[in-house]
Amino acid sequence: MGTVHKDAAPAIIFLILYAIYFIWITFCYATKRFSWKSRYSFVYFHVILRLAGQSCGIVFSVMSWDNFNKRLGVLVAYLVLSAEGYFSLVLCAYRFLIVWQNDRLGNSNIEPRIPKGTPFWERMRILRRSPMGFVHWSLIGANTVIITGGSYLSNALSKDDPKPSAITTGKILRCVGTGVFLALVQVFFAFGIQSYRKKADRTLVAIMATWPFLTVRGVYGIISIVMKEYSYYNPEVYTSDGGMSAKFLTGEYVLATTMEWCSCGLLLLTYFGRAMGGEHMREDHEKKALATTTGPGEGDEEKVVTRDGEETIAERGQESPNANKAERQV
Repeated sequence: MGTVHKDAAPAIIFLILYAIYFIWITFCYATKRFSWKSRYSFVYFHVILRLAGQSCGIVFSVMSWDNFNKRLGVLVAYLVLSAEGYFSLVLCAYRFLIVWQNDRLGNSNIEPRIPKGTPFWERMRILRRSPMGFVHWSLIGANTVIITGGSYLSNALSKDDPKPSAITTGKILRCVGTGVFLALVQVFFAFGIQSYRKKADRTLVAIMATWPFLTVRGVYGIISIVMKEYSYYNPEVYTSDGGMSAKFLTGEYVLATTMEWCSCGLLLLTYFGRAMGGEHMREDHEKKALATTTGPGEGDEEKVVTRDGEETIAERGQESPNANKAERQV
């Protein structure tokens, strides 16, 4: 083991910041605020990946190059966890948008609702043919390509005489995989804009606000591969004492880690829909639980549309002035 370098500081800071998310989500699970079936389980998975990644970052900054193979192994683990973190966060953004569409619009054009009792293989067929099925397979494929590219690079650099062709192949694979992630973020934004035109609210704005952060994260992912001054595999980014250059650390933690942390926070912010002046975003399992608790027709909201296009929300079982007005006009 070497000495603790100053570049361990940002890794420790983000470890603490992600630990705050982890503690809060765990508390919400323990107090039944969150269900394991909910969208928050995807965020929880992302947070765990980032905690593991930041831990690897701290270990890497403490280790010395005297243990070259061990430190390279920790570096590979950090890069893989970073890629998995971006992968999981893109998936989170889609899941939150799907839940919003189902709750606000009644159905999702990304992933359709499947009736209960649908046979397994029919369920798989429907999901495979949906846009989300394409997104899933694209994410899995891109993730595999990134990991393969990282393996090419690490294997090539661990040798005394690395082959330039192997290094180039590794970089190309990582660029392609990250490019697919970045393209899927733009598709997510297009679906979000389409939804916003149908019905805009603050919860949707919070979900869509992840787009610029995820885009910057993806762009930096490509920059860190093609530009030597931002590449972990470039010996020039390391200082004489085994630390890293300030330019490299700024890029890594401002353009990558901060972008992911902010995106994660925006998704968690949707839990406070009512506090933001909007509506709470309920998932299907929450609506079923509410119907079981209150009984059929109680506590549910329904929309009443008048002839002049005015839309109001009323509790079922209670009269609404606009409802009476609509009945008189029909």
